Formats: sequence, C-alpha cells, structure tokens
Amino acid sequence: MSTMEFVLFLLCCGAATYLTRMPALVLSEKLRIPDGARRFMRFIGPAVITALIAPSVFLPDGRLNLNPLNNIYLLAAAATALTAFLTKKSLPAILAGVGAAFLLSLL
Repeated sequence: MSTMEFVLFLLCCGAATYLTRMPALVLSEKLRIPDGARRFMRFIGPAVITALIAPSVFLPDGRLNLNPLNNIYLLAAAATALTAFLTKKSLPAILAGVGAAFLLSLL
C-alpha cells in the first residue's frame, strides 16, 4: 500500500466514523432520553470494557486458567477491581492494574 493509498484509507475511515456518529449527536440534542434509558446506558461502557478484558484475564493461553499462582492477569484484575471499589475512580484503578501487572511480570 502506497502512502497516498494509506492516507486515503485513513480519510475514508475518519469520514465513515464521523458520518455514522454525527446523526446520533445531532438528534440527541432534540430528543429527550427517558430516565430509564439513561440509567441503562450508564452500564454500557463498563459492560463493553468487561467483555473486552475478560477473555485476556481468564483465558490467557487460550484455555481457562483460574490459578492465581501462574496467571498474573488474574491478580492484576483483582488489584484493579479492589482499587476501583475502594476509590470509585477510574484512573487509580487503571494505574493499580498496570502497576500490579508490571510488578507480577518481574517475578
């Protein structure tokens, strides 16, 4: 792929992303979203991130591994969850998880 093709590809991806998201943003200003839908939508982000991370934590080698002695991802996820529960903030939880994974990888 040449440089020009790559730039064109990036521009097309950006346009597709913009065009698929812009109508929702424009309409969201005019529509009133019911409170029940708002409460439901608060859980979409955590559900998606959990669905993305869970296979890496529980299936690190492509098979189920729940042994904390040889699955550093399980211990790092536990540190992340505990920090998130105690602080109710994302940044400390992320830092705790990354720090735990780094330190456990040194062992």
